[in-house]
Amino acid sequence: MNSIIKMVRVDARLRSRTAAWLNGAAGIAIAALSTPAMASDTANGGPSAESQAVTVPRSDMVRNDGGQDIIVTGHASKKAEIASTGTTSVLSGADLQRQPAVSVVDALARLPGISVAPTDFFGTPSSGNHGGLDGAARGGASFVYLRGLSGSYNVNLVNGANAAQGMPYSRQIQLDLLPPVGIAAIVVNKTSTADMDGDAIGGTIDFRTPTAFDFDQKTHVGVYLQGGLNQTALDYKTPAGSGMAQAEISHRFGPDDAFGVYATGYYGKRYFASTMVDFQAGQWEFAVSDGEQGSNPDGFDKKDNLLLTSTNAQFTEGHQTRYGGALGLDWHLGGTSLYARGTYAVSDIAQNIYQKGIQADHYSAAIQRPDGLFQNAESDAEYHGWFETAPAQSTLISGVIGGTTEADRLTLNYSGFWSWGKSAAINHAEIGYQTFAGNQLNGPFQVSYRDGYPIPLLSAAQLARLNDNSLFTAEQDSGEYTTSRSVASKLGGRFDATYKVGSWLDALSAGVKFVHSTRNTYSRDYSNLDLVPAGQPMTDSPFVRNQIAEIDRKYYPYTFLRGNGTALTDAARLAAAQVTLSPDDFNKNSLSGTEDVVSGYGLAKMEFDRLEVQPGLRFEHTTIDNRFWNMVSGGSATGVQDGFQTSKSHFNILLPSLHANYRPDSDSVLRGAIWRSYTRPAFFQLAGGSQTTVNSDGSIDITEGNPDLKAVKSWNFDASIEHQHRGFSASAAAFYKALSDYLYDRGTSFRAQQIAQNGISSISRPVNGGSAGMYGVEVSARFQLVDLRGWESGFGVSGNATLQHSWAHLNDAATDHSQQMQGAPNHLYNASLFYEKGPFYANLSYRYNGALIAAYRFGDYGGKELNDTQRATSSVDATVAYTIDRRFKIAAAATNIFDNISYYRTVGPDSDEVPQIVRWGRGFTLTVTADF
Repeated sequence: MNSIIKMVRVDARLRSRTAAWLNGAAGIAIAALSTPAMASDTANGGPSAESQAVTVPRSDMVRNDGGQDIIVTGHASKKAEIASTGTTSVLSGADLQRQPAVSVVDALARLPGISVAPTDFFGTPSSGNHGGLDGAARGGASFVYLRGLSGSYNVNLVNGANAAQGMPYSRQIQLDLLPPVGIAAIVVNKTSTADMDGDAIGGTIDFRTPTAFDFDQKTHVGVYLQGGLNQTALDYKTPAGSGMAQAEISHRFGPDDAFGVYATGYYGKRYFASTMVDFQAGQWEFAVSDGEQGSNPDGFDKKDNLLLTSTNAQFTEGHQTRYGGALGLDWHLGGTSLYARGTYAVSDIAQNIYQKGIQADHYSAAIQRPDGLFQNAESDAEYHGWFETAPAQSTLISGVIGGTTEADRLTLNYSGFWSWGKSAAINHAEIGYQTFAGNQLNGPFQVSYRDGYPIPLLSAAQLARLNDNSLFTAEQDSGEYTTSRSVASKLGGRFDATYKVGSWLDALSAGVKFVHSTRNTYSRDYSNLDLVPAGQPMTDSPFVRNQIAEIDRKYYPYTFLRGNGTALTDAARLAAAQVTLSPDDFNKNSLSGTEDVVSGYGLAKMEFDRLEVQPGLRFEHTTIDNRFWNMVSGGSATGVQDGFQTSKSHFNILLPSLHANYRPDSDSVLRGAIWRSYTRPAFFQLAGGSQTTVNSDGSIDITEGNPDLKAVKSWNFDASIEHQHRGFSASAAAFYKALSDYLYDRGTSFRAQQIAQNGISSISRPVNGGSAGMYGVEVSARFQLVDLRGWESGFGVSGNATLQHSWAHLNDAATDHSQQMQGAPNHLYNASLFYEKGPFYANLSYRYNGALIAAYRFGDYGGKELNDTQRATSSVDATVAYTIDRRFKIAAAATNIFDNISYYRTVGPDSDEVPQIVRWGRGFTLTVTADF
């Protein structure tokens, strides 16, 4: 759509119209594909400087040697990247349309240095309502990592304004709620200048929406319609369709078209289905151990000594509903341009998960060996059935009002903004079933492996019992109802001034910014509920709809019963309403607080012929106030009582930076940058729920969050070279990050270490680790045969590769001293073969996401040999499109053509013994767009 692809400096005609009210200043309209610009570059009332200034051409059109106008794929994005101050990746609207994507996250995964994940990693097996495997089975990625650093290390902006971080236990944002429509451009800054927020060790991602000045027509109307199918859902005869509709309108009016309005709205619903295999939490052990089911013996590699004692075959189905819109108002009045931007995005996921499990951990049949060690085995196993709902709701609202005023050499930028975010799982419900005496495995539990899947070895009689759903009866107290909600808001403003000096000192800039954030999180769990009479057969359950013959057609030929998630949720909610939680159970997962960040900066821009140098200095002061629940157990003889407590944290960070660019010509740039950045600890680590245990002798043990945690700080070094000429572009970047006071995410729990002891009383809190770091290279290239005069000029290839190495010192005696950083893959690859000529476009792409540490493990069952590892995954996708009369376009796309594994997580990076595997299947879409 034109709204997605158009971005241009104001053409000569528009410049002549607006010269009078720009007071002679050079007018530059920052249109839909621009990044947030420096004040001196903004004339259309775009957001003030919040990332490095870039102006992006509106189209990918160039002229070849034969005088023909042809499309060079990615030309606009590359021009913008070369023009930027630092290492930058741009996804233009044209780029977004060329690749099939469920959300903006899938599209971002095709940029160098960016990896994505479908889950935040922190749900434990079989408790996916807090994330984890169930989140990974929804048919798309949700979280973005920049150069191996999670969203907690990144700044996310919408139209230059800080986006609220609604996730309950980290500083991440679940970005899959944003569909790839109604977006003008996504700009990823991997380096930071002094005028940008300093808490961005990974980088800054800015999502831009269009304005009325981004279109050639005075009045523009656009329509986007998409329909799709999920192959796995089709195979299992569950709802398989998807659809999305978007409409937009823009209009310029008033004297010299000085006023502009843009509005868009969208609504979509996407059905998904996936097959999964999981293991029951804790049901794996060492094959040979010191003592029965004991620790790993000396001389045995942990990774080669694992024994799985359960398998849970699962199937999930559900749908994601997304709706929202954007509004943009612009007013160009003389030397002042004013603007207002608003966005609204909602995602609502309803999901059912069904499980047939074989769990053997309680049937140890270990045999003592002659050397005194134990050879572990299981003599029997229980058959389990399980049905749960895994709802997920997320909302992101943003608004920004501001302007730019130019007066001779002085340019002022000013804005106020507000953002609100929510992440919730309001109505999670589950129920468990089990077979009993005589109807269990009734024999040793053993597995073989095929394609990485653990396959239980079952006789015909054992399989027949597993497939007889009438033998599964409701377990007593197996019902559960959980409601969780986290909301956050940001309210702030900024003021920037730039004075054009001239000569070698081109300009001086200074600015201040204030952001006030609030957060309120709770999670309440109602367990041990009886939703149906204990012993009721699964086949008689009021929650059952129909039976499906195989929970996984390729690996697990186990029957399962599809359920009615609404009926289960209603029953669980009704049962929970009869329960009165204790104050501890009601409040123990409650956390609220505020965060105030005050910052100021100074920045100079110096020019020496073709060399640009930008030294800068920024200071940020943060005050965080938290309120959390203290739970007391063991008595109150010492006077310690249950109740809410408070804590306060302060951070003061000085952030110097130096950027230098050498531009030998308009198509090339060599860059170097050094800057300091930081990341504040997550609220949960600072003030997670406190537990006080009063011992029988009157001493006290306390486990709590740590308000004295230090911010993670990083010195960053970056060098890059970029070149583009007609159909060829290439870039290479090398980077190094030296982090101190390292912290890692643990989701709904923190690892507390004893930091103080008085007699036999102790306090345990999370603590900072030691140093960490990473270095790497990113290379990217694109080549198109533009100088051929015939149809062959449409052919081209492109690709990028990221190679990086990381290390972290956790300063924890329960694991290895030095390990790979959490979330940092060593390898990322993208490759594409495309054709774009005249009205026809085709693209075949390959994406590889390398292995990474999902979570650290500690103690006897931990260390770098057993860290939870998200294994490498890959996908081949294709798109074919045809444009009719320049106004209508039809495109067909297929994703995951070879039906590759979508998510693969194991205990240990080199062992396949204890896996979690998700397969989404193939996806197909048909899209029609029209512009008027």
